[in-house]
Amino acid sequence: MTHNLSSIDPYSPSTGYFECLDCPYRESSGARITACPNCGGDVRNIAVSRE
Repeated sequence: MTHNLSSIDPYSPSTGYFECLDCPYRESSGARITACPNCGGDVRNIAVSRE
C-alpha cells in the first residue's frame, strides 16, 4: 500500500516557506518574499530541499 505523505511533509520545490526574523510571522509562497508583510523585517526561506 502506498501512502500520500503530503499531509505529513507538505514540501514542494516550487513553494518557499518564509519566516520573519523579527516577529513570529510565517507564510508559504510560490514567489520570493524579501520583507515581512506584518512588520517589514527581514525574512528567510526555511524550506529544506529534499532529494
